[in-house]
Amino acid sequence: MPDNPPAGLTDEEAAQRLRSDGPNVLPSVSRKGVVRIAWNALTQPMFLLLLATAALYALLGDLGDAGMLAASVLMVGGLSIYQEQRTERVLEALKDLSSPRCTVVRRGRVLRIASRELVRGDRLLVNEGDRLSADARLLEAVGLQVDESLRTGESAPQGKQAGGADDDDEADSRRLYAGSLVVRGDGVAEVTATGAHTALGAIHRSIAQLAPRASRLQDELRRLVGRVAWLAAFTCVVAATVFALREGAWTQGLLVGLTLAMSLIPEEFAVVWSVMLALGSWRLAKSNVLTRQPQAIEALGTTTVLCVDKTGTLTHNRMALAMLHDGETECTPGAQALTSRFQGLLRGALRASSTGGVEPMDHAVRVTAQVAGLDGGDAGWTPGPRRGIRDGSPYVVHWWHVAGESGRTVAVKGAAEAVLALCDADPARMQLLRETADRWSVAGLRVLAAAEGHAGQTGDDAALPDGLRLSPLGLLGFMDPLREEVPRVIEECRRASVRVVMITGDAALTARSIARQAGLLDGGDAQVLSGKALAAMDDEALRRCVREVQVFARVDPAQKLRIVRALQQQGDIVAMTGDGVNDAPALKAADIGVAMGRRGTDVAREAASLVLLDDNFASLVEAVRAGRRIFTNLRKALGYLFAVHVPIVGVALIPVVMGGPVLLLPLHVVLLELLIDPASSLVFEAERAPDDSMTVPPRPRDEALFSPASAARAFAMGALVFAGVVAVQWACRALDATQEELRMASLGSIVLGNLLLLLWFRGAGLRLAHTNTVFHALLIGVCLVWGLLTAVPGVGRIFGLPIAPSPWALWVVLPAGWALWRLFAASRNQ
Repeated sequence: MPDNPPAGLTDEEAAQRLRSDGPNVLPSVSRKGVVRIAWNALTQPMFLLLLATAALYALLGDLGDAGMLAASVLMVGGLSIYQEQRTERVLEALKDLSSPRCTVVRRGRVLRIASRELVRGDRLLVNEGDRLSADARLLEAVGLQVDESLRTGESAPQGKQAGGADDDDEADSRRLYAGSLVVRGDGVAEVTATGAHTALGAIHRSIAQLAPRASRLQDELRRLVGRVAWLAAFTCVVAATVFALREGAWTQGLLVGLTLAMSLIPEEFAVVWSVMLALGSWRLAKSNVLTRQPQAIEALGTTTVLCVDKTGTLTHNRMALAMLHDGETECTPGAQALTSRFQGLLRGALRASSTGGVEPMDHAVRVTAQVAGLDGGDAGWTPGPRRGIRDGSPYVVHWWHVAGESGRTVAVKGAAEAVLALCDADPARMQLLRETADRWSVAGLRVLAAAEGHAGQTGDDAALPDGLRLSPLGLLGFMDPLREEVPRVIEECRRASVRVVMITGDAALTARSIARQAGLLDGGDAQVLSGKALAAMDDEALRRCVREVQVFARVDPAQKLRIVRALQQQGDIVAMTGDGVNDAPALKAADIGVAMGRRGTDVAREAASLVLLDDNFASLVEAVRAGRRIFTNLRKALGYLFAVHVPIVGVALIPVVMGGPVLLLPLHVVLLELLIDPASSLVFEAERAPDDSMTVPPRPRDEALFSPASAARAFAMGALVFAGVVAVQWACRALDATQEELRMASLGSIVLGNLLLLLWFRGAGLRLAHTNTVFHALLIGVCLVWGLLTAVPGVGRIFGLPIAPSPWALWVVLPAGWALWRLFAASRNQ
């Protein structure tokens, strides 16, 4: 393709390239529609189990049971659809409300166009404050500096210049990248890549190649459901066959088998898992944590390593004036009142700074001067010519005309070494300034010097006259300040045995300084590893060193991925936080990716599992606490589910083992499920986190959700309830109770035992006053339903209960309940 003329592209050329290359936008991550979300939910094995069970009930004529199960599937599916659609809407709202615009030259005319219309070959005019919309090659540049932190993680602006070949060592200094911010200067560039073909687009494509991993809890729960389902199927077939062969009643045997199936098939597991994660997502949303993948919440509770980016995550991603030195002493602006000499230093730096714009260090000087009350301007000072940083010059020159004085005064600000070389002062003072500049640099500060001078001649030339010597005003130390909450959050992570590792594209000195302020480093330099040293390591060496290194500096996106994967290969569960484009691949590869909602890029947010809507790093602690709380409550719920089915299955097996009438019918099991389902999902979900949840280590990666010991304990508690039910049946038979009265007493005993199991597994010490409003609501509902069954003849008849129950039945059930209560209390105390 021939070179473009100086006048830029014609309209026809631009239109043709727009058709061939497509609009200048990143390809959207495919959004999940309602049908796709529903399909994904309903094709999960646990939901298929729900649907299969409902179909089985429908085929056998139990339309009520089938309808109830189908309704639960619709409820959970609807909740999933609502949550995912809400998440997508919030993500869309986080994008810019209008398409950004850019300035180009076409047909010799300067035009403002939407950035999506930018094409390869366009002449792009870049100015201070512009956010670049495409990759480009610089043709002209005047003092151009660009913030590339979203791509590289480097918070300091990078100088850019025009000219030279595209393949030499300085080629990167002539390239502009999409997503970068122009903080100083201006220039003209030729667009070389748009949309998916940009460097930003390459990172975006790498995300799509990383498939999300199922959480360990998901896999474990699926295995548990599978085992219980196979056990249920085997038990039902055997029980139905044994009863039919012994009693000679195949229909009655089928009824016994169906009752056992309903008692054993673990359809509640799917409901409990889904409801807990969905409601956990809702609770976190109220704390400004958006959940893109609900299973990330429970995974976060197992996190052993938290990898954090420095720029924008631990820090504010903005420069602040941290230190001043006047040649004799130093001070911290804002922490102490400024003396006249420090005020003179700050005024001199202010005169050498731009009056507006987005250059970070000029902005920091203006903010500090405003706080110190020095931003009112200098009476009698009139600005003259100004020369910014250009052609490699490391300082800014700004001339001023002072009323009543001949000649003109110059204010200079720039790299400390270069500015001090222009100055004359007492040798001891100059030596102290140079030593201080070196010390601050080692501490991670970006150091500038300010100086002033006077020239007798007047004119409009912005250059410094040959031989002009300046008077040093002092040094200014800048840094990207640490977020105020970070040290506290890191200390909380340490108490919770969660290791925090910094991974940044910034320099090692700066990274080490921030890490020390945050409380990450307690050893020597061995805890800091550079990207250059990392590149020389093979994967095995990296796996050995990741256990000791706390700070990785000057790393690129590919190296971030290597670090995350090395930690995972060591058995760690890795959470990664970040906000820049350069963080996206590691966010996707980590077990849990956490992006910033306000400052973060769309690429980072789409790659993450969680999004911090308020960019508050402290919200991670709440997410970790939520993850641990969900696992604890899920374990309680599974123990309860296992235990509560023991008496139901036992009562259903009595006719098979001992003979006699069938007391527990499928309709009774459905009635009990009305209690079990909300108890196992809503009541346990509402349980608060234990007081020590953030002072104990994460559970081991291989720790079972429901261990054999937990199963044995749950079985023992369920067997205790079953023994109570058998005792009630024995007492009723001794009193010559009818079959309906015996059924009512058995059902009442199971309901009462169910409530006692609920109290025991909640860990409330069997105290009704233990705060859980959902449990209190459930208790009231159970009392109302039981009142309907025993007091309204029509309702009792439907469930095969006596039309007018005898009062003595209550005197049998209540003492049995009291005895169970005392036994449970003794078990809890032990």
